[in-house]
Amino acid sequence: MDLQKEKHSQNNLLKMRNKIKNEANKTGKASNNSAEMERLEKEAEKFTAIFVEKMFSEMKSTLSEDKLLDGGYAEDIFSDMLTKEYSQMAGKQGLLAELNKKLVAQLRSFK
Repeated sequence: MDLQKEKHSQNNLLKMRNKIKNEANKTGKASNNSAEMERLEKEAEKFTAIFVEKMFSEMKSTLSEDKLLDGGYAEDIFSDMLTKEYSQMAGKQGLLAELNKKLVAQLRSFK
């Protein structure tokens, strides 16, 4: 009788260990998925920032430069830096959230 109780106890312990391992694996996968999603969202933001930067640059190229107020090379550098900063802000602030969502969905479909 004692041997049977001991076997039953061991079986219960094994079941509990397996349950704990399964839960730990699920939790690990969930955290991996959330980390992966976070990484994909950051990459989508970067892509959106590049897209907006190119769009702003093309818009700027259509403007005519006034020779009187043209700042030369320094203004070109500053303007490029400002355009880059604006484009990064647009990607981070969710102004193009729908584009970011579509990009993340597209990137997830490749996995």
